Amino acid sequence: MTTKDNGQKHLSTRKRTSRAPKKRKKSVDAREANGGLTGKQALALWELVIMGDGKTASQRSVELDRSEVKGLESARLITVEKGPRKKDPTWGSKLHVTDAGWEWANHQGLGARLSQTKAAAPVLAALLAKVGAYLEYHNLALAHLMRPRPADKEQDGVASTAVAPQTGPAPGEGAPTAPGEAAPAALEDRIRAAYLHVTGGALNQYVRLALLRAQLRDEQVEAVDAVLRGMQEKGGAVLYPIDDPQRIRPEDDAAALRVSGERRDLLCIEG
Repeated sequence: MTTKDNGQKHLSTRKRTSRAPKKRKKSVDAREANGGLTGKQALALWELVIMGDGKTASQRSVELDRSEVKGLESARLITVEKGPRKKDPTWGSKLHVTDAGWEWANHQGLGARLSQTKAAAPVLAALLAKVGAYLEYHNLALAHLMRPRPADKEQDGVASTAVAPQTGPAPGEGAPTAPGEAAPAALEDRIRAAYLHVTGGALNQYVRLALLRAQLRDEQVEAVDAVLRGMQEKGGAVLYPIDDPQRIRPEDDAAALRVSGERRDLLCIEG
């Protein structure tokens, strides 16, 4: 081998070794920006949020291998609905975005670094930037835009009504049970209005009691708790705990209530 050949070989090796750290750095930077997800996983999760979840692999644009799906599932950002084949449950399986996945999209996902495809990633990144700026300006959650199920007209009317504190009883409802405390029926109406206000007029959504209480800050906590328990006993409303301790915030601790000695953090009004 000539000296010239040795020099070219050395130069080629040096170029390859100098590029490797940059590639690893980009991968590390993406995972840091995405909360531990690769750019491909982040793009796949955004596809589920934007285009709708509950789809099989053949119905999705972003292809994920088993390890990538497992990574999203282990992070509790998705759940996997097994396919119809018992011997191969991954065949025809469907991916569903969890509440934690929506939480990721609401916050970290809006600044995510996505896998760079020819057209989808730049367009999607621009869309996310505009959506994020809009939501932040209007103090809205992403679920208000992407996944609400509109209530019927009567309930929409309730959602659009103000949830300001009542200074007196509504016609035909009688006097409040105590000074500064609404009657149970009136308080239940206020709770429903506050719920629809938080969800943007949607039913069947999990609402943190912390957000609900912020809308009902002028009501006595004990009275609100009593009505919430009564709503669950009557049916049509369900109180849930937050199962993942990592998702519990200080405001959730302050807003939690007890039902038969068990903690509850979320309210869902069914419709």
